[in-house]
Amino acid sequence: MRKAAPRCAPCQPQMPESTRMKRRILLKALAMSPLAYVLNAHAAQARPFDFQKVRTGMLDRLAGIARAGVLPIIDIESSVNPVRIDLRAFMRAMDQSGIAQMCLSVDQPGDLVKQGVSWSHAALEFAADFPDYFIPVGNGANEPAWTQSPDRFLNDNERYIIEYRYPMMGEFEFRHYPSPRQVERGQWNRDVDIPIDSPQGQRLFAFAERSGIPLQIHYEIEDRLLAPLETMLARYPRAKVIWCHLAQIRYSARATQYGPQLLESWLKRFPNLYIDTAFGPPQSVYKPSAERHARYWTQSAQWKPLIEAHPYRFLAALDIGGDRMDRVNEWSATLRAFLDTLPPKTAEIVAYKSAWKLLFGEEL
Repeated sequence: MRKAAPRCAPCQPQMPESTRMKRRILLKALAMSPLAYVLNAHAAQARPFDFQKVRTGMLDRLAGIARAGVLPIIDIESSVNPVRIDLRAFMRAMDQSGIAQMCLSVDQPGDLVKQGVSWSHAALEFAADFPDYFIPVGNGANEPAWTQSPDRFLNDNERYIIEYRYPMMGEFEFRHYPSPRQVERGQWNRDVDIPIDSPQGQRLFAFAERSGIPLQIHYEIEDRLLAPLETMLARYPRAKVIWCHLAQIRYSARATQYGPQLLESWLKRFPNLYIDTAFGPPQSVYKPSAERHARYWTQSAQWKPLIEAHPYRFLAALDIGGDRMDRVNEWSATLRAFLDTLPPKTAEIVAYKSAWKLLFGEEL
């Protein structure tokens, strides 16, 4: 069993006085108005992401966590509500859990979308202030910004991903059941079903192919959905697609074809396909189906050989969201339990080396 992450921070965040002043301005805006804060992150102080400028600090943080005897992790997929996050507490949880960097996206609250805020650069600002901790990701394509105004969202996505050099696009929800927490709250508005081969899907994949920037998709695992995704991967062979949530199946009767053999054939046919490994703990039950939807735990003996054979195609992920920003430690424990099922060298690649290679083109 690998050593657990230390409860003390291996790296304390350092912030220059100029950045402290900017943060005070942002916090003042937050105290006055959530909308003012998000618009502030939209303003002129946002700067394009400069990987070469922050590369050394990121590598130092990875090495520092490893020196503490902890396997460092780059989380490929998490998002936050930019007007509610306690950033310092969030970073302390990252330190405690050995999360070196988090690919952070913004999920815009619905009330801000209604007020005309179509894009936020808050993730870019977080990465500028704390470059050792955060890798900025394009805004999450979710309800309502994506579902109600998809073409406007794609316009913003295409403009800002290039202009601000985001290294990855956010998670696009094509087929998405309400999360377990939303089910408990009776929030069914996130039951999203947008065909992946729709005009919007074609436009997104074409942009990903032209730009070379990876995109993430939330696409439930169901028999009827497999053929359209297979067609899109073949049609856009240079679009780097991260299919989120390995073996997360909400309704087993609707997913009779998916398994390690099918996914292995796809990984061999489609070198542009990647898989993130965010899924729930073994006991997690999806209430609408009354099924344990994280299928890896009961089928790990079948999945492990596939991951060992293609480790650079699998990416560690937490899937932190706006309604669970205080659960970094809990979600990290589940991710580490998964990594502990893999051989050490494979786990090391999945934990951070595969993300680094995909995003920055370097093999650590």
